[in-house]
Amino acid sequence: MNFSIRLKQLRQKNKMTQSDLAKVLGLKPTAISNYESNRNEPSFDKLIALSKYFDVTCDYLLGISDSYLPVGGEVLDRDIVEFFDLYQKLTPENVAELLKYTEYLLYKQNYQENHKENNSRKYL
Repeated sequence: MNFSIRLKQLRQKNKMTQSDLAKVLGLKPTAISNYESNRNEPSFDKLIALSKYFDVTCDYLLGISDSYLPVGGEVLDRDIVEFFDLYQKLTPENVAELLKYTEYLLYKQNYQENHKENNSRKYL
């Protein structure tokens, strides 16, 4: 994925218009339109400002890496990044449902682990 696509996705994810983002960067809205249509590229200063504003790495913005941010010196692995990409496409209602389902899965996992431990203790 290239810079123009990533920029547009981040802007839309943050519910911003091109004008909104242009104001943040001190640019005209046409500059953002040109970035997103791949007609122009930002200066290094603007690229850094974008990465700081959206809280992602420059490598992510440029399409060099699929990782949003390094975590504790390590880069997020691909499975986590793919999960985040899917998560970002969910509606707020579906995010709430996903959280409930995740809590259920953790409850089920803990129950199974505790049940397994209790059964193994019976035979000791």
